Amino acid sequence: ARVPSPRRRLNLDVFERLVNPDALERLLAQRSRRTLAIPDFRSAAVLVAVTTGTQPELILTRRSATLPTHRGQIAFPGGKLEAGEDAVQAGLREAFEEVALEPSAVRVLGLMHDVWTPQGFQVTPVLASIAPNATLEPQAGEVAALLRVPLADLRQITPHFDLRREPPQGRWPAGVTGPRTILHYDWRGVDIWGMTAFVIEELLTLLDQVQ
Repeated sequence: ARVPSPRRRLNLDVFERLVNPDALERLLAQRSRRTLAIPDFRSAAVLVAVTTGTQPELILTRRSATLPTHRGQIAFPGGKLEAGEDAVQAGLREAFEEVALEPSAVRVLGLMHDVWTPQGFQVTPVLASIAPNATLEPQAGEVAALLRVPLADLRQITPHFDLRREPPQGRWPAGVTGPRTILHYDWRGVDIWGMTAFVIEELLTLLDQVQ
């Protein structure tokens, strides 16, 4: 199982230089992206939206307790691809449906590494930037709460992990065996874990590379 290495702490005075949409877009365009094609897993996308400005934030949601999967968990806006959609289209649509983020207010920077969930989804995270004053409104039935998490906070957290020999829900892909590493970011008493935490870990690594 992958054990995350300790992340060095950055001087927060220089942290803003790391949130550079142009540099992130170039980096994603130049690197080799890990893609997944897991039999019987459904394709999905999430929008990883970072605000620009003096106090950059990551947009997350607490999912409604009435949803069929990932009830009450902290997540990025997102969901399964509809017929004819690609990951970018799905991520933008889901963000509009969940937090009323207008697609015209989003600058898509590129695609991050695919990840999978035990609920049978292979997920493409779509990295994007939005203005700090972009209008966001959690939509009833989809989202219980909207979270604006400062990137500076996440950068100062050392994630902890546990090992799961069995999936917390659902199943592992065929051929995958436990134990699996499950990451957790404890942010102001909120447990950000699982797929969302792994995407955050990759985002912070990307920011390291463009400082």
